[in-house]
Amino acid sequence: MRPEQLSRLTLLSVLTLPLLAGAGAPLEPLPSSSDNYGESFTFMVDLEDGTFVFTQFSITNLGPGSRHGICRATVVRPGQKAWSPQVKVGSDEWGYDAATSTLRMGPCTMHANAGTVISVPLDNGLVNIHFTEPPSPQAPQGSEVAVGTARYRHEVLVPFSTAKVSLRLPKSNALLELSGGGYGDHSHSTVAPAKLARSWVRFRALRGESNLLLLAREGFDGGFTPAYLWPAGSEPQMLERFELRRQAGDAKKAGWEADLSGAVGPVSLRATSLVLRTAPVQDLGVLGSLVKPVVGSPVTYLMRAVLQRPGQPDVKGLMEVTLDES
Repeated sequence: MRPEQLSRLTLLSVLTLPLLAGAGAPLEPLPSSSDNYGESFTFMVDLEDGTFVFTQFSITNLGPGSRHGICRATVVRPGQKAWSPQVKVGSDEWGYDAATSTLRMGPCTMHANAGTVISVPLDNGLVNIHFTEPPSPQAPQGSEVAVGTARYRHEVLVPFSTAKVSLRLPKSNALLELSGGGYGDHSHSTVAPAKLARSWVRFRALRGESNLLLLAREGFDGGFTPAYLWPAGSEPQMLERFELRRQAGDAKKAGWEADLSGAVGPVSLRATSLVLRTAPVQDLGVLGSLVKPVVGSPVTYLMRAVLQRPGQPDVKGLMEVTLDES
């Protein structure tokens, strides 16, 4: 692949940011003519054996042309190197079929019926996910953000669901059948990625007895929206602010801690182990300078972590921190 091709692909895929300018079906994209338009349908599963599976269908106008589609997945098996296939397709290679409630992205499909079914057959491997729950969009308070005349909106499609995964890794003939708990969301943005957030903190406890979600964004204006804690079976509870601290150790391997506050009282997050660090712009080296003005230099840390609240049991789950490390 030539350098100019690589830089274009990276511009399209580094931050196909996770709004909804109108009312469509849960899996129906709503393209915009904005040069900064990016829309993503993201689903993930935390499996009983410790495997983490992530899938994402995105559309964006970033880079040459418009309405490019990207299907990607990440699979992290305990003790193994992450597998992260992806494919980029043109505007004529993806589409939504209202009759079958199916979003197609090249060879990948996402389908809504009594549940939610995702198929990602890429790079001689396969990820199939079957969520018990169908998509049912819910946008907690503060989920729409304005940056000038541009807008970002986030909605949860599947907050909590049991899930089954069929997984075949490249160079393996074995089809693994795994189960766990899953989550899905949809985001839509016309905000330039580098201007959307100073940092994000997310926590998802998707299996075990205590299931909950936490999401918090720190804006460049000093605001903290959206920011909420959402226990299963309850309504989202608003948070007011948070503070991030890096744990001691190698900067590229260390985890994070966060203190959050709001009407629910103090909440703390503490990473216990690093699952995955992704820094796509940094990984490009000199080529990263071509895309940094638009997307910044985002780095995401995915960690096993513990959420703590006074007088309540600890909750184990997955913590995700995203921030710019230019």
